[in-house]
Amino acid sequence: MLVSELETPALIVDLDVMDRNLSRMADYCRGHQLLLRPHTKTHKIPELARRQIDSGATGITVAKLGEAEVMLNGGITDILIAYPIVGTQKAKRLAKLAEQADLTVSLDSEEAARAISEAVSQQGVKVGVLAELDVGFSRCGVSNEVELLMLARKITSLPGLEFKGLMFFPGHFGVVPEERAAMRVQVNELLDRVLDLFARDGVPLAIVSGGSTPAAYEGDLFHGVNEVRPGTYIFNDRNTVGVSAATLDDCALWVVVTVVSTSVPGRAVIDGGSKTFSSDRYQAGDGNGFGLVKEDRAAEIERLSEEHGHLNIQRSERKYRVGDRLSVIPNHVCPTVNLHDEIYGVRGERVETVWRVEGRGKVR
Repeated sequence: MLVSELETPALIVDLDVMDRNLSRMADYCRGHQLLLRPHTKTHKIPELARRQIDSGATGITVAKLGEAEVMLNGGITDILIAYPIVGTQKAKRLAKLAEQADLTVSLDSEEAARAISEAVSQQGVKVGVLAELDVGFSRCGVSNEVELLMLARKITSLPGLEFKGLMFFPGHFGVVPEERAAMRVQVNELLDRVLDLFARDGVPLAIVSGGSTPAAYEGDLFHGVNEVRPGTYIFNDRNTVGVSAATLDDCALWVVVTVVSTSVPGRAVIDGGSKTFSSDRYQAGDGNGFGLVKEDRAAEIERLSEEHGHLNIQRSERKYRVGDRLSVIPNHVCPTVNLHDEIYGVRGERVETVWRVEGRGKVR
């Protein structure tokens, strides 16, 4: 089958570009003695997680228990759940998974730790735990070294839990390199205080896990970090390019769409709207648009309704016709993938493989 024969909207991955992205990240991590534990929320596909492991990853990261279950069913057993597991039922599901997998969870509260401890102890299993530190993103994680040490001590005292170290997510590093460098100074000051306090208290840190795709190739510049968890790097997207963490040539994924209307002067409508593309805004430049049209940089996807993408083509020199097919790099690839049932892996114009997005919708 050829790409031109696919019904649209269709999610396309250039296999050569994807493989190059995987190799480059693995080579970087090997060269800097960093463990690579990619976040599979980007693709949610066990086959791609196995490709990441085959290319050098030590294991994978997921966000939710449902994703962990999908990956375990796909034969992957070394899994970090980088999300607080809260609630009795979720703790019991975690304990059941721990019977079959080498599981680690991150958390930032004694409440979460106690619930997990009770569930895994009843099941007769153990899970690893990373205490989460907030390094400035202000989402999850404790914000100072003293509180973090107290949490680590509590984790160590609870049955069924193995304290392995620390985790942080520099989510605010989705900015240009100069700004990342300035923010990293403050993050490293905090990490230095944490490392010093834990060393003085005699609490070993086997793992200090950090990183994100924007800062992926800067993982060695964070003090004490020995593991990184990039996700988007496998495909990249418009936002990754916008903050100079990738180039357009590194974008392995795009959505093929069809122009379905040109009746309004200066406008064209494509058959992909908010149920096809992420509604996340562009994080660089003027912040406009919901994707990059590869064939026409002058076109702007200025609005999304459910099934319609609204293109402003007033600045374009291209003549748009009903039936034209376009290739759109989404602003944010992770939620875009989560909107689709399958992804087509291609080399050139030929479809080589089709993957089911097995983890789609696994938000629990």
